[in-house]
Parts: sequence; structure tokens; C-alpha cells
Amino acid sequence: MSLITGRYGLSYTAASPETVAAFDETVTSYLGFGRDIGDRLKGVFGQDPDMVMAHIAKGYFFKLFGSAVMAERAKKALEKAESLVTETEITARETSHLDALRAWCAEDLDGATAAWERALIEHPKDVLALRLAHFNHFYDGEGRLMRDSVARVLPEWEVGDRDLGFVLGMYAFGLEEAGDYAAAERVGRRAVEINPADAWSVHAVAHVMEMQGRHGEGIRWVAELEESWATTNNFRFHLYWHRALYHLERHEFDQVFELYDRQIASDIESDMYLDVCNAASLLWRLELYGVDVGGRWTDLAEVSLKHVEDHELIFVAMHYLMVLLKSGEREAARKLLAHLRAYANSDMSQGRVTAACGLATATAMEALANGNAAGAVAALYPVRSEMYRMGGSHAQRDIWEEMLVDAAVRTDPSLARALLAERTAAKPLNAWGWRKYADALEATGASGKSEAARARAEDLLAAV
Repeated sequence: MSLITGRYGLSYTAASPETVAAFDETVTSYLGFGRDIGDRLKGVFGQDPDMVMAHIAKGYFFKLFGSAVMAERAKKALEKAESLVTETEITARETSHLDALRAWCAEDLDGATAAWERALIEHPKDVLALRLAHFNHFYDGEGRLMRDSVARVLPEWEVGDRDLGFVLGMYAFGLEEAGDYAAAERVGRRAVEINPADAWSVHAVAHVMEMQGRHGEGIRWVAELEESWATTNNFRFHLYWHRALYHLERHEFDQVFELYDRQIASDIESDMYLDVCNAASLLWRLELYGVDVGGRWTDLAEVSLKHVEDHELIFVAMHYLMVLLKSGEREAARKLLAHLRAYANSDMSQGRVTAACGLATATAMEALANGNAAGAVAALYPVRSEMYRMGGSHAQRDIWEEMLVDAAVRTDPSLARALLAERTAAKPLNAWGWRKYADALEATGASGKSEAARARAEDLLAAV
């Protein structure tokens, strides 16, 4: 084994320059949600079965599946990497990656992120560390850290760098989640100009348009770039989900169902957690809008039943629970809830999140499924300011805010009135919010204000 310099001057302990070049291409495929990530990594092993960073990356990719089964495979990859370093000296940067995988396999997400950030201090163009830190900041709900992690390294990136578009896309999404929509859109559009096939950059701008209520613009943005981003792996379904959200807010339910059936839920059997998150949250939203979703919940149950004891990501577990509750799998839902209660007593990173807000959120959803809206409000309202800790984006987490205000309208109109005053100020172009606000105002005796709120909703829908 030799010390070989690859892309951006990063050194690898590997058998040949060809091995390092193949590894660099694997990382670029990962950044672009390529469908060939696994095949490329196999190609690396074909050239160099003992490349430590390749085994570490294998562990990372297994962990990214977010399931207990794949987590066990990640541990095996870790064991192989650790056995190799007893015989081969590796670099400090590679050691940081090994530390990160070790922490991640021990369910210490904070420790893994710290190891990647440590590597980036000395190696700001270690784009694998950057993307993985970005991922973990996202599932910590830390938009500011997503932004700042990329901002620290951005001055080192130059026009012509192979992966510059991906880095700008990460920065754009961090800016959006930190609330700087103008800068996020500017950077995101630049990233898409560099690489129209970068789904993450397209998605960053889509988030800006969702947060600003620019629904028609969002539909056009996602649709016009579809030919480029639709070549990616299952992440493409998340962009269809964004398009469906725009149609939902315009109350264009036929278009929502067409996107759901043709794209969003079309590959559920592949067992990718984001597909279930997309599908479950969209179905629950449709029901909050008063729309019958037919038997679509049942179609999601088979995959969700496989993950009753998963706790890799609490955000994901909440969506499996949605499916189990809504598809009638009540025994499985009870098992998942019991598992979360036990996990909330652990000192794991996600265990602490479960204790802070995950368990209350799960309890609220169970109450709603049982027709107990008051119980849902009692569980959810005290933790609403902590729900960001479950991770996901502002747009994804909004499902729980919608559950809360809908339940409050039915059981505590005064609270609902206050919450919906806040919501309509933040989302003034959301017709559903204005209709709910009208219901709360009417229930509290403010009939004149209720009529004005309802008229506002109808004006928004008429302008579509």
C-alpha cells in the first residue's frame, strides 16, 4: 500500500492511482444521487480489496439507509476497516473518517459529525466529509450548522472544481434552512447552472419557493428541470413530492394523486426510508385537507412493518408510525411506541431526541388515530418548539404543526386562534391555513374576522 494523492490533493492509503481515481468517482456519484454508487464502490474493491477508505465508505453508505439491518452491515464494514489499520498505517484524515464511522455505528451522531468537521479543518475539500456532516446536521434539525459547515470551506473551492456545484447546492440548502431565502435562491440557481442534474441544488431552490408560498413558480421550476434530475436514484421521488406539495396548497388534488401514484409511491418496495416519508406525510396532509386517500395507506404498510424496532433516525420512525396507525396495524404501532419509550431512556444521540420531543409526537399521532384530538394537543403543544430536533426540513416538519392546529381547532379554539394567527403571518399564501384560521375565529365568536379570513382563503384559491 502507498500514499497516493487523489482529487483536490487529498491523500489516500491505496494500491494504485487508478484505485484512488475510482474512489473519487464513487464520491462524486454519491454527491449526485447516482444510481451506480454501489457498482462504482465494487469496482474500487475489485482493484484494491484492502483500501481502508473504501471500507469506511461502504460503512457510511450502509448507515445512510437508516435501517437496523443495514446498520449491522455497517458494523461489519467498520470491523474490516479496523482490522486493516492494525497492519497498515493510514493518514490523520483517514483516521478521522474511521473515528466518524465508529461513532456512527455506536449511535453517536454528534461524535460522527465532530470527526467529519475535524477533518474539514485541515482538509476543506474533503467533500465526502462535508456531505456527511451536512446530512447529520440536517437530521439534527440544525439549519445554521448546515449553512456554517459549508461556509467555512467555501473559500477554498474554485471555478472548475469538479464538485463545486454540489458544494454550492449544500450551501444553498443550509441558507434556506437558516431562513436566508434570498441568498439561498441565488446560490442554488448558480449551482443548478453549473450542474442541472444536481437534484440537491434543484431541491434547495424548491424549498425556498415552498417557504415563500410561490407555488406556481415552484411547479414550473421542478418540472422544467425534470429531464436532468430524474436520472438520479430514489431521491428523485422527493422532488416529485415537492411538486405535489405545491399542487396540494393550490387544492389541485387530482394532480397530487397523479404524482403520488405515478412517482412518489411507485417504488415503495425498494424499502428506501425517504420514499415512505414522502408518501406518508403527503397522505396525512391530504386527509387534513379533507380528501379521501382510499387504500393507499395499506400499500405502505408492508415496508413499515419491517422497521418497527428501528431507531436509526427518529424522524423516519415517526413516518413509519404514521403508516402503521393509518393502515390499521395497531399492534405493530403499539410495539413501535413501546420501543420508543424504552429508547427515550438511553443516552444515544437519537434517544435524547426521542425523550425531548419524539415520544410526545408519537403519542400525539396515536391520539389522533384514536380520535382523541384533545390528547394530541396535550402531547404536541408543549414540545412544538423542540420538534426541530427530530431533523428534516422546515417543509417536512410542518406536518406536525398542521396536525396540532387542526386538532386545536376542534378542541381548543382559543389556542388554535393564536397558533393560526402565527401560522398565517408566516405562511400568508397558504389557503388551508386561512380556512383553519376562519374556523378558529368563528368558534371563538369573532364572526367578522372569520369571514375576512375565509375570504382570504378563497381569493388565494381563485388566483391559482
